[in-house]
Amino acid sequence: MPNNRDSKCPLCGATLTATEILDACGEIIDPVHGVVETHCPHCQGRLEAMPVNGRVDLGFLIGDKERFDVALAMPFADLKLERPSGPPCIKLTAPGRSWEFTE
Repeated sequence: MPNNRDSKCPLCGATLTATEILDACGEIIDPVHGVVETHCPHCQGRLEAMPVNGRVDLGFLIGDKERFDVALAMPFADLKLERPSGPPCIKLTAPGRSWEFTE
């Protein structure tokens, strides 16, 4: 389950969970870094997320997608990331939940 410790939207300050962010994600915007577009479910502000094993990082692509700077790391115990070969795709699983994002 997600860890709900003081994770706040960097835009509006609303309390967020990693599940809310993943539910709001759309398509992959940078397949190299595994960054997906998302938005705050409270203020609808545009955010960028990079899910990894055990957490969801919120931040911003810097330069011409040279790197991803993390503004907020949201722990999510048991979150597993899979990046299958073929067209850009990110598959995430957690107990009782799953998400899939494509370019």
